Amino acid sequence: MNTEADSITHVAIDGRRFRLNGERDLVDLMSQIEAAARSEPTFVHLSDGDELVSVLVSSRSRIVITVERAGIAAIADEPPIAPFLDWDY
Repeated sequence: MNTEADSITHVAIDGRRFRLNGERDLVDLMSQIEAAARSEPTFVHLSDGDELVSVLVSSRSRIVITVERAGIAAIADEPPIAPFLDWDY
């Protein structure tokens, strides 16, 4: 059974990463970010439980949301499934 405690969510806005607490509704946050990106610059509020961060989001902002399952090794640490092939040109 997968619970919020089993995952860690990060939001990167213009290259700066913020860790979210498990109580934050991710779908709601994504809706807020989408609305801010479609309108005039708008503050979106993020919380990691210890601090509140307000980030000004605009249509030019670059946002990446990453959800990592706790205890799972990063994909970069795993060998590739199949080797890349060299093509002669």
